[in-house]
Amino acid sequence: MRFILVFLLVFTTCWGAHAQMPTLTLEYLTTKEGLPSNDVWCITKDKQGFLWIGTGRSVCRYDGYTFRALDDQKLGYCSGVSTDSSGTVYASISTKGLCAINPETFTAETILRNNYEDADRTNDMHERVFVDSYNQAWVGDYTSVKRYDPARKKLRLYALSSATNIHQDATFFEDNQRRLWVISEIGLYRYDRPNDRLICVLGQEAKQASNKRPVRLEMAFQDTKGTIWIGAFDSGLLRFSPEIGGSSDQSFSFLSKEFANQNVICGQASVDANGRKLLFIGTEKGLSLYYPDENQVYHLPEFYNKGIHVRVMYDDKDNGILWIGTRKGLIKYRYRNPGIHTIDIPASAVRLPVEVTSPLQLPDTNFLLGLSHSGALVWKPSTNQFHLWPYPTSAYTYRLQWIQNRPMAFTDKGVFVGDPTKGTFSVLPVASRLFTSTEFRDGLLDRKGRFWIANLTEGLKVVDPTTATELKLWPESMAKQLCKNNYVKAITEGTDGKIWIATCPNGLYYFDELRASFVNILDLPVNKGKSLSGLCINAVQRGEGGSMLVASWGGVNKVSSSGQLLASFDYQHDKLSDTYCSNICDDKAGNLWFSTNEGVHIANLKTRKVKYLTTIEGLSSNDPVGFLKNGSNELILGHINTINILNINALIRSKVIPHIALSSVEVKGKMLHQDLTKEIVLQPDENSITLNFSTLNFEPASKNVYSYQLEGYEPNWVDLGNQHTVSFTNLPARSYTLRVRSSDSFGLKSDKPLVIQLTIKPYFTNTWFFRTLIGLFIAGLIVLMMRWRVNTLAERNRLDLQVTEWRLKALQSQMNPHFLFNSLNSVQSYLLTNRGIEGAKYLSKFSKLVRRIMENSNHQYLSFEQIIDTLRMYVEIESFRFNHEFSYSFDIEDNEVLLDAHLPPMLLQPYVENAIWHGLMPKEGPKTLKIRARIQDNHIVCTIEDNGVGRAFAPRTEGHISRGQEMTKGIFESLRRKDKEAKIELIDLVDTDNNPAGTRVKMTIPIEKA
Repeated sequence: MRFILVFLLVFTTCWGAHAQMPTLTLEYLTTKEGLPSNDVWCITKDKQGFLWIGTGRSVCRYDGYTFRALDDQKLGYCSGVSTDSSGTVYASISTKGLCAINPETFTAETILRNNYEDADRTNDMHERVFVDSYNQAWVGDYTSVKRYDPARKKLRLYALSSATNIHQDATFFEDNQRRLWVISEIGLYRYDRPNDRLICVLGQEAKQASNKRPVRLEMAFQDTKGTIWIGAFDSGLLRFSPEIGGSSDQSFSFLSKEFANQNVICGQASVDANGRKLLFIGTEKGLSLYYPDENQVYHLPEFYNKGIHVRVMYDDKDNGILWIGTRKGLIKYRYRNPGIHTIDIPASAVRLPVEVTSPLQLPDTNFLLGLSHSGALVWKPSTNQFHLWPYPTSAYTYRLQWIQNRPMAFTDKGVFVGDPTKGTFSVLPVASRLFTSTEFRDGLLDRKGRFWIANLTEGLKVVDPTTATELKLWPESMAKQLCKNNYVKAITEGTDGKIWIATCPNGLYYFDELRASFVNILDLPVNKGKSLSGLCINAVQRGEGGSMLVASWGGVNKVSSSGQLLASFDYQHDKLSDTYCSNICDDKAGNLWFSTNEGVHIANLKTRKVKYLTTIEGLSSNDPVGFLKNGSNELILGHINTINILNINALIRSKVIPHIALSSVEVKGKMLHQDLTKEIVLQPDENSITLNFSTLNFEPASKNVYSYQLEGYEPNWVDLGNQHTVSFTNLPARSYTLRVRSSDSFGLKSDKPLVIQLTIKPYFTNTWFFRTLIGLFIAGLIVLMMRWRVNTLAERNRLDLQVTEWRLKALQSQMNPHFLFNSLNSVQSYLLTNRGIEGAKYLSKFSKLVRRIMENSNHQYLSFEQIIDTLRMYVEIESFRFNHEFSYSFDIEDNEVLLDAHLPPMLLQPYVENAIWHGLMPKEGPKTLKIRARIQDNHIVCTIEDNGVGRAFAPRTEGHISRGQEMTKGIFESLRRKDKEAKIELIDLVDTDNNPAGTRVKMTIPIEKA
């Protein structure tokens, strides 16, 4: 897991009490973050800006997100890694030898193989590779050093000693004059390039007698003055100035006392958080800081207590990062923090630890720093000197104010007034007299010369400073209302003389002197429907243009001098890193600067973007307490034991254009090994691709924002946020142009987007050649199949229709004799009862009905109007036959669609007959038959309803089967094939006593026109 530590460096050499202890912010990267091994041997950067790291298990590349090792180089320690001018990466790998790595394809080739099998010891190892500015690769073993010329593929050996069997491990260094130095365990050598030879400068082989001495050297580096520093192991740190003259014994000096028993390995020139030049010195036991100008050394206890062996250092000048390789992981120190300066509180000035809670700028440009205990420190920036003004009692300073030419401290133990002549504070009697609580938060002297005092629990009181008497500016009831379940946190005076009061949890007030009342700004009509970002106000400050700035739990606000809410940033709607906003100011550009527990936020009101300053950018901590914008447009932040000075102009102007690079491409989960600067061509079955990219600034992921556009698929830019990968699957086969750009948290975008050409080949079956080849065949086959299908369906439909017609015709042929049989029964009844006239009338009606039936028998379908006319004749005959014992009615909708609809002829008659014979005739009393028909939802809804005895009590002749109803059901089965809504329902009717009251037959018949 990646973590950040802020080390307080402890000075272990004997210094004076004035020594100031520097602070460093270091970040650890280990195997938990993906590093192949915690044993880091070597570090370099390639031409693109990727970091290459040699570890105890392999060489890997780091892009700020992921450590990526070569697929075939995952075993064996890497003792050296370097790059040439073309971008090729060279690595010394124990299980291979000297390897050349193509950073574009991420593939390696062994150019000098380690061979332990033969008798030649000179090819056993190729360690510590270093490529000089002439593109010559230097390696070493335990017998000699070697120079390999990649262009000519020639290898040249150089012996370091005339003696045999001498252990002489070597490293290489090129100074700013392009001179190559060989640093070995037996001495220091300079490469004489014109004569192609090594000259011993220091060691047993040195030509100058004064430099002939046994020495064990490790690694070298150069500072900005040109001095070369070399780790001299148990002899400490070696200083060498070639410009003085290599022949002089004065050019070498050893710092042995300062690094006694440390075994110095490596180092690197850099700067601390305050910009002071220093040397990072790595030893076998830890990490030290050496200030050459002061000849002062700090040894970091966090390293030495754990015995962390430092192997190598690399200065990433592009990003302002010092990379430190140890046996316990990779360490990152970001030394370039433009616009942020750090000042440490010396232990000689005040008892540590102490928190700087309230900075105050004095009239003489010095500062008074309110502390969490003891008192206040006078700080003189010009000399960086500190002097303590003690309080009468140790107290926590909430606010320092300059009132009547003297400082006043508002603390948790009372109000103290400072005496500049004596450099001490004393108790302010009037505060103790007016308040019983000692929790004072703020105070001010207004433009009328009145002294305002803010107490956390007891509210506000105003004093005449000349007479020390209280001024009653508001009634007591108003004072109680302000303090009821409410705390006063801070006060300030606006440019118009209005006094503003920050409270918790009731929000922001101002004092209306004309009405002698405190006005909550949320009660103003202009703020109706608006709300503050939080009602627990922590600070209120005067901003540019007379506005008031508010910091609270939940966010920040900008308020006009009249109380109107102008702007807000809150955690619910904006990208704030924390909900607690403790203090606030603004700059001339209108940006809001406010402190939180997660660093300082810079909010742009126009773009709604938020930039963050944290320990990564150089803050001493992420939760500053002290907060002051001084007259030099600087922001003073107070921390534990330190203060930060933020140059507002420099931080706003700091615009490093984001870089963007393609880190890797995965196709179907496997790395793609090809030159990623060229077009990526994928086969049809490889249509799943993931692209990883990086800004290569090695900032935290939250600092970089990405977006992309895939031309040929999506014309718009797509925001990815902090996600540094994009994946595509199932893209259509064609060519695409992918553009990716990066931006910082303030919206500054990379100059040119990263452009990636991507082509997905189609399957052979999707090519035009294939389509042309078989197009006619497929078209012909489709036509044949369609014709066969159409003919098959037509024949099937014809047969189905024919079967249905035959069934209907069979039903009709059965229905006609049924009519005749029932009607002749009626005629017989009249003749047997000697009712000739009635029989004649009946016979006349019957003949008409028979004629109609005979006519209808020639038609498979009849119009509904004809069916109803026939049915009416039938019902009339039945009524006549039964001496009009029942009444009947036909309610047929006068609708052309209904009357013209064509249906099977005998669809209704069987149920009408059943209603008369089995429903009405057995009943005693009034008998009624109702026949209705309506159009509903493109269907005919026909009901046959009688008030007879019902189906349960209707008499049935034993063995009798209603063939008419059975045949009607067959008709509906045929109709249901054409329309699933076709149905027939039999409904039993009951009266209020739930006794049978008749039957209703409801038919839903699809409309079929002739």
